[in-house]
Amino acid sequence: MPSPIRLHITQAQVGKIRRGQPIQLAHKCIAHPQGHTFTNLHPETRKKLSKAHAAGKGARIHLTPAELEGSGIMDVIKKVGNFFVKHKDIIKPIATAAMDVGAHFVPQAAGARELVRDMTGVGIAPVKRRAPVKRRAPVKRRVAKMTGSGLVPAGYGGF
Repeated sequence: MPSPIRLHITQAQVGKIRRGQPIQLAHKCIAHPQGHTFTNLHPETRKKLSKAHAAGKGARIHLTPAELEGSGIMDVIKKVGNFFVKHKDIIKPIATAAMDVGAHFVPQAAGARELVRDMTGVGIAPVKRRAPVKRRAPVKRRVAKMTGSGLVPAGYGGF
């Protein structure tokens, strides 16, 4: 059985792996002490990572979802999800307040805010919107007319 490799992978990189896209790992992310242990990597991927680490460089690799499943990183993602489910009575008011503040600064998010508020029943009064600013009509500008027939003799075109 090949030796395991520890890789430090972010949530964004996990999403890329699930979509079948390549990820790029810096040198410091390969053989990272707090990284996740990958035991079932493809031999070519393992060889590429070990060569890159020995050269002090990063690597761009393709991992399959099966390689990701066997690493134990999915267990961490499940634990995070279970944490949110377990502590939803604390997290829900905080998330609602964050949505209210976000709707205040980004008026386009008001629809999402109302959706969450209707689903959870938690929230504050809706944000009042300012009246739109009236714009002046654009100024018409004169365009200089060209004189002449429009035909340019050979050698005088400048093109």
